[in-house]
Amino acid sequence: MLPFLATLQAGAEQSTLDLLADAGAPAPSWRSLLTPGGPHTRATRLALLPELLPPSAAATGRGRAVERGRALAGELIETIGDGVLLHPAHPRVAPRHGRTVGRPWLLTPSAMFNLAGVPVTEVPLGLSAAGLPVGVQVAAGRGRDHVAIAVALELERAFGGWVPPVAA
Repeated sequence: MLPFLATLQAGAEQSTLDLLADAGAPAPSWRSLLTPGGPHTRATRLALLPELLPPSAAATGRGRAVERGRALAGELIETIGDGVLLHPAHPRVAPRHGRTVGRPWLLTPSAMFNLAGVPVTEVPLGLSAAGLPVGVQVAAGRGRDHVAIAVALELERAFGGWVPPVAA
């Protein structure tokens, strides 16, 4: 997950710290980020942690993470080639809203395709025993969105399409 976050931060026009300052929020400190119930959400605290590292440590670590991300993206693009790759959206059935914050391993299956810049179409395949959506991602090579969509449409037709989740 670190290569994904480092790549996002490297390409951002503004840091999270700058966005908070522009909004008039108080400058966060390590203490405020590590104290539960502080002024920031858990997701914001996680985004701010690498930004509060000393510049030399942040640059070295970020550079390595971005390079690892590029290597992963290249390997993924090579694996997909002219075909498609079917991949689960999550390592288990869909998490309930807000349950992925602080659990980056739950986002990795979708983040890696964003990191590689390849088109992906999510296909609903039905519901789990708990009534939550289950699906698969169809990833295609760069510039081949039409391939991912065509395969997704065929899978959707074969599995019956979207089914509303069961109310909890």
